[in-house]
Amino acid sequence: MKITYRILFLFLVISQFLSCIKSKEENVIKKIAIKKATDKSEVNLINSKIDNFSFPVDSTLKVKILEPETFHNDEVDPNLDRKIWFGLFKIKDNYTLAETKVTIKHAHDAIIDESEDEQTGWNISVATKDTCVVLIEKLAYLNNRDISSIRLPESIYPGDNFKFSFEGIEYVLSATGDKKGSDWIEVSNYKLYLTSKVNGKEITDLLVAQKSFDDQMIKIIFAGDIDGDSKLDLIIDTSCHYNLSRPTLYFSKTAEKGKIIKPMGVFSYVGC
Repeated sequence: MKITYRILFLFLVISQFLSCIKSKEENVIKKIAIKKATDKSEVNLINSKIDNFSFPVDSTLKVKILEPETFHNDEVDPNLDRKIWFGLFKIKDNYTLAETKVTIKHAHDAIIDESEDEQTGWNISVATKDTCVVLIEKLAYLNNRDISSIRLPESIYPGDNFKFSFEGIEYVLSATGDKKGSDWIEVSNYKLYLTSKVNGKEITDLLVAQKSFDDQMIKIIFAGDIDGDSKLDLIIDTSCHYNLSRPTLYFSKTAEKGKIIKPMGVFSYVGC
């Protein structure tokens, strides 16, 4: 009987040991997979498995946005050149919004294509590419005009609060989460908020939520009035991975009643 118990106990110890090894191996595999991922859908799949919560959710953002550059085959719908587009252009420190012709053509993908003759990628081009910040599909409230803007810190870290005024309205950008390190700050459980007053009542809207980051941080690309209502709009890179870019468009005009701002569109693509 004692021998039987000893054998059973030994079996349980070995099983737990092997289970621990397997768990550690799976974590290592996940990390390696992210670093080696070169496909947008692959990166998104890995992120969705690792992070149980993120905001905003790409699938809920219906406004199409693009950037003038060359991308992998699965990152661009070539039929989008049939839409009417407005470009947000930066000339020195000034911004303008203007209707522009967008051309999408096959191009050499330096990462995927094995020879110079192959052209599996897509190139998005406009007449003034070098000054184009983002392309936004035509919406009823977009028109050709100069855009008022404000310079904001590129990143807001957990514990930071940045107060500013835009078009006579007071705002606060703030962030929560965990951070550690000095030369390189590692952030987790991150949430970025925008606070302002609506009809005299203070409102705080969630802009971004990410569980963890891999050599990346949330970055504010643009802040100003794109939709023409004299209130703050934003373009934020909401990516949590160093090889993934995710410029995300936020408009104040479309915010629900009692809210400040609403995420409207996103364009996700990988760097290599």
